[in-house]
Amino acid sequence: MYREQKKFDSMNKIRTILKTLKTGQFWYLFPHYYYSWRRSIDIEQTAPVITATYGTPDAIEVHMLTGAKHYVDLLYAAKSFISNYQAPISLIIHGDTSVTDDVIQKIHKHLPQAKIFTRQQRDEIVVPKLEALGLKYCQRFRQINVFGTKLIDAFLLSHSQKVILLDTDCLAFKPLHRLRKLVDNNEDVNVYAKDPQPYPYSLSEKQIQEYFGVEIIPYFCAGFCVINRQTIDLNITEKWLSTPGYPSYSHYAEQTITAALVSQSARVMLPENEYNTGRIYDEKQCVFIHYCGHYLSETRIAMRHIGQSIVLQKLKKS
Repeated sequence: MYREQKKFDSMNKIRTILKTLKTGQFWYLFPHYYYSWRRSIDIEQTAPVITATYGTPDAIEVHMLTGAKHYVDLLYAAKSFISNYQAPISLIIHGDTSVTDDVIQKIHKHLPQAKIFTRQQRDEIVVPKLEALGLKYCQRFRQINVFGTKLIDAFLLSHSQKVILLDTDCLAFKPLHRLRKLVDNNEDVNVYAKDPQPYPYSLSEKQIQEYFGVEIIPYFCAGFCVINRQTIDLNITEKWLSTPGYPSYSHYAEQTITAALVSQSARVMLPENEYNTGRIYDEKQCVFIHYCGHYLSETRIAMRHIGQSIVLQKLKKS
C-alpha cells in the first residue's frame, strides 16, 4: 500500500512538472524558485549575528513569525535589521507547525542567541493563560488564523514594554536612526510604516466603525510596526472577535484588529520615502523596505533578486 501511494505521488509530481512546462508557467515560476535556491546558498557565506538573549532588560524585542519555507527570508530580514538597528535586540521567533528541529538548527547557526518557540511550545504557554482569562474567542482566533498568533502570542510571551513586529519579507539597508529614536523615546507611541492601500483591512472603514465603534486609521500595516504593551488589550480584542460576522479567517483579520487598537492610542507614521512598504521607492532611496505582496509578485522577486543581494554584500563585508 505504501509503495503504491509513493508511486502515485511521484506520478502526480511528474504530471505537474509536465503541465507547468506545457502551459509556459515554468518561466513565470522560475525566478521565484531560482532566487530562493540561490539565496539559501549565499546566506551560508555570512557570519552569525549576535543578539541579546530572551528577557534581557533594556533590549528591544523583535518578534518574527516564520514557517519552514520562509526561514531563509527570515535570516536576511533579521540579519539586516539587527545590523542596522545598532542597539541591543532580543530576537524572538515564532515557528509555525512546519518548523522542524532541522530548521531550528539552521536558524540558530546564524542567530545563536535567538529565542525560537515552536507552535507546540507557544500553545503550552499561551493557551493556559487565555483559558485563565476566559478569552475563548482569542483562543479560537489563534487556532484558525496563523496571523492571530502573531497578535496574541507576542504580547503574552514578551518581557518588553515595546515590541517590534517584523515580517520575513522585510529588509534594512541603512542605519535605522529614526526608528531607534522613536523606540528609545519614553513616550508611549506606536510606530508604523505606510501601507500602499489606504484601508488594507478585512472590513470596510464603515463596517469597522459599526463593528468596533472605532474610527480606524488608514494605511496601517502590521508587517512592520512598534507596538506598546498597553495598546494590545486582549479583553477588547475578545469583544471584537466575538462580534457576529467578523471574518476571523481573513488574511487581514489580525491587521484589522491591530490597526483598530492602535487607532485608540498615540501613534506616528514613518516617512514612506525612508521606510517603504510595497517597494514604491527602491533600495537606493530607502532605509528599509517591506516587500509585501504575493510570493510570485514582482515585488517579492525584487526582494530576492535585488534587495537580498544588497544585504548579502554588506553582511559579507561586516
